Amino acid sequence: MAATSEQIKEILALRDRKVTPKQIARKLGLRPAEVNDIIHTNINPEKDSQPKQLPKLKECLIDLQGFDRFFGSQNIKKDRKGLSQIMITRIDGQHCLVTTFLIDAWCLGVKDAMGPRKVKATDYPLMREQAYAQTMSDSYRNISLEQAQSAIYGAVDYAQRLGIAPHKDFERAKHNLGPRMDNLPRHEFGKNGKPYYFAGPYDNPDKILAKLRESVGEGNFHYTIGMDLGMGTVL
Repeated sequence: MAATSEQIKEILALRDRKVTPKQIARKLGLRPAEVNDIIHTNINPEKDSQPKQLPKLKECLIDLQGFDRFFGSQNIKKDRKGLSQIMITRIDGQHCLVTTFLIDAWCLGVKDAMGPRKVKATDYPLMREQAYAQTMSDSYRNISLEQAQSAIYGAVDYAQRLGIAPHKDFERAKHNLGPRMDNLPRHEFGKNGKPYYFAGPYDNPDKILAKLRESVGEGNFHYTIGMDLGMGTVL
């Protein structure tokens, strides 16, 4: 015998209170399989798929060494070979949720990504200082979330046009960015109008150069591997 509309309402109400299907079946004199079918049939996928609200944004930071590349700063003291570190921090109770993105604006896009990492709010200032000390930059600046997204997603898009995917941890790390905004400001990537690949110690240069040759063609990019300068480019 099929469950009545009143039974279906009661089943869903009990399920919302975390009552198990077996307990519901026993209470209403129904078979557990029938109760399970009703629960799965009447579940609200739109309700269940609603994204959880992100914790409040605390700050977005970028090191000054790469700041001019996106927002016009003149505070450049060292050549960072196209690299900038962006940190996105949100407040979660007594903790901070911290994500960092290492942006290669010349070629690779998101070269590295970490987080979100949970850090005690009291430990966060020291962690922030140490994070930027490791980038050879002891200075950084606050930027808006829109500016951070424009730099990060712009770098991702640029690299993907070259056939280069973002770092493997980017999908997890981008959670702290929130939904991608529409009509983000556009920035110029590459160096002097062309991709410039500066090989790092953990890269696969042969693979990356092959992608560049396929995407833009030989002669349309520059590179540095070790001390060798590709295409005669002088840094």
